Amino acid sequence: MEPKPQRASTLSRRRFVQTAAVAAAGVTGSLAGPVGSAAHGGAHGHRQAVVPPKPIPGGITLPDGSTLHVWPAGDPTVTLPFTQSSPLGFDYDPSTITDFRGFSAIAFHAGSAIGSDGATYNLETHMTALKGTYVATDGTRRFGTFAFI
Repeated sequence: MEPKPQRASTLSRRRFVQTAAVAAAGVTGSLAGPVGSAAHGGAHGHRQAVVPPKPIPGGITLPDGSTLHVWPAGDPTVTLPFTQSSPLGFDYDPSTITDFRGFSAIAFHAGSAIGSDGATYNLETHMTALKGTYVATDGTRRFGTFAFI
């Protein structure tokens, strides 16, 4: 009996986007709220409302006039292949949250994918993950984990 070569699994664009959306929702939705006994009902059995953090001032202005409250930190000598943009430098804070104290990680990805229609798509992402304390929009200090994709 001869072994049959296994076919490499393919990842469709739809499956990739669905997986990324579920992962982002899981990180930001389930972990962005307050932690501790108050988040799980507290002594009185009441759940606290999730209060969002304050975004950093400024950021990147998009062609439609809206603002992404992010400064892409990183090596300014690197040019991303499709947008021809570059990170702004190492002196920029990768946090997207005002009054944030904690850990952050940033990554840029570039590549291509072949869709189920056979077309090739260029992909370029900027992802940031944050975990720590922040001052929420209501002025309280909170703890949370966030992802910017």
